[in-house]
Amino acid sequence: MNQPETSVTSRIGQWASRQLADYDAHHPGTLFAEGLVLNVAEGYELQSAVAELRQRRGEQIIGYKVGCTSPKIRAQLGIDHCVTGRLYDSEQHASGAVLSRTRYANLAIEGELAVELSREPTVDDFSGVEVPACVARVFPVIELHNHVMRGKQPSAGELIANNALHAGVVAGCGASAEETSGEPLLAIFANDRLLDECEGASLIQTIGSSLEWLMEILRARGERLSAGQIILTGSIPSLIPVGEDCCIRVDAAPFGRAEVKFIT
Repeated sequence: MNQPETSVTSRIGQWASRQLADYDAHHPGTLFAEGLVLNVAEGYELQSAVAELRQRRGEQIIGYKVGCTSPKIRAQLGIDHCVTGRLYDSEQHASGAVLSRTRYANLAIEGELAVELSREPTVDDFSGVEVPACVARVFPVIELHNHVMRGKQPSAGELIANNALHAGVVAGCGASAEETSGEPLLAIFANDRLLDECEGASLIQTIGSSLEWLMEILRARGERLSAGQIILTGSIPSLIPVGEDCCIRVDAAPFGRAEVKFIT
């Protein structure tokens, strides 16, 4: 299905309808199994076209995710730079949710920190090493993924077109930076068994670097961040497959906890 460059834009609408239908059927990205290859710009164009279709049917974009922020995730996915996807109101779950694994294609999760913005970020927000002043609260999340890449080779274009594999999020309540103290720690458990963890300044640094990168890439395409938006700032631990029924918990001191129970 490789297409001449001049024909890509003319076919984006057709591909977007197919992408959304496949996503709704829990079988995402079949276009790429048929040979479709997109570059980064084309991947974002297709992602945007799908977003427009989802908004037309009543879904709202409530923020963004930043992905491929850590060496572990980049090595797993074969991508060497950050990517972004959109968050939808229809895919938000509170901590304690019970979700069926059959809603997802090859379900995998990431444990990470997310933020809610108090205002649009500015360059001045990223001059220090603390949580940026544009952040209203920091909270732990379990990001849900359709961990499916169908192309012959790992491709940033495919990853981006599939909304950076994003399929929803389970969120804890969190706290403002002023309400918390101590060394940050994030640990991921399945049925109380430790799967992965990280600690220290890298957790806070990832918030700042991801927000700054996202601000710049959105401005380049004529979009802006705003108060109330939710940003998933990227996982430092690995992308973790969920192949059986279990309880997943993310403890993120001093920002709280998020947990979800997966059933068949």
